[in-house]
Amino acid sequence: MSERKILNILLTVMFFVELASNFFQAELHEIIGIIFFCAVLIHNFQNKHFYKNLLRGKFTLNKICIILFGLGILILTFSGLILAGFIGKEISGYNWRAIHLNAAIFTLIFMFCHLIIHARKYFKKKIFYGAAICSFILAVAGIFGLPYLDRWFHKVEVNRTAILQGEKISTNKKILTVYFSRVGNTNFSEEVDAVSGASIMKDNAEIIGNAQMIALMVQNILGGEIFELQTEKIYPEKYSTTTEVAHEEFLNGELPKLKSLPEVKNFDTIILIYPLWWGDLPKSVENFLINSDLRGKILIPIVTHGGGGFGKSLETLKNSTDAEVTEAIEIYSSDIPDSRKNIFEFLKRLTA
Repeated sequence: MSERKILNILLTVMFFVELASNFFQAELHEIIGIIFFCAVLIHNFQNKHFYKNLLRGKFTLNKICIILFGLGILILTFSGLILAGFIGKEISGYNWRAIHLNAAIFTLIFMFCHLIIHARKYFKKKIFYGAAICSFILAVAGIFGLPYLDRWFHKVEVNRTAILQGEKISTNKKILTVYFSRVGNTNFSEEVDAVSGASIMKDNAEIIGNAQMIALMVQNILGGEIFELQTEKIYPEKYSTTTEVAHEEFLNGELPKLKSLPEVKNFDTIILIYPLWWGDLPKSVENFLINSDLRGKILIPIVTHGGGGFGKSLETLKNSTDAEVTEAIEIYSSDIPDSRKNIFEFLKRLTA
């Protein structure tokens, strides 16, 4: 087998290994990424005739796939350098982690097309069809599996002080931030894994809830007071068991009793932060809305989720309160640590 073929096979293997990076330490992912990019440079040098002939003749499917595949590699590399700290992470304030993940899916699609187009050079007819099927399965698994891996195996370690830094909004509105989070309603052990899908993150040994972190961002941006909704009952530490308990609440129409309600009469704007549970508003948050007099007040919803967006929570929210409900913003769980700029721009439109 020629050196060129060996390099192509290694590139393919390294790319799929990188896709499974949630199982590795970040440092290993970065090292493999650097090796992969260097191998891509060698691969491009070996095929430099492609660039000499790029503008000659028609733009074939093969040319388009290679160009888009290359674009994906460049975005992956650039966003990876930012995430690794080699380039300032604050560039343009974008969510580089989300960009990196989506670039991986984008690159995977065109890598699959590129492989299929060139596979005939390496395999005979029967083996080619088998390789094509395997590549297709791997591509589909990557496209649908990457978000799953990101949600359930990506450990969220944060620096709260760094996350909260940024621009602030000067407003004469009286702001109250109300949030509901697993942290504060669950007795977590110190050893609990802080993964995106479990709605918790860690700053060293401190456990922080997803909605709690957003509430801290909001208070840091707008000022005002903050209130945590706490239920009398304690939810299970295991996330899957918590979802079962929540499902029972929805089935039975149960409104979990709250330890206390915030005093809302001295505020004109309520920022309400909650996770999407079973595609809807958590019943504890519904309890708060039903039992609070919010007439004449502005209510700004912020929803965290694992892929369900707003679900039908906004409809339930509006049916549970007399407040003036504004437009809302939804934030994917893995994106929360990098979401301060988006939250700032959102709140600036509504409160400045």
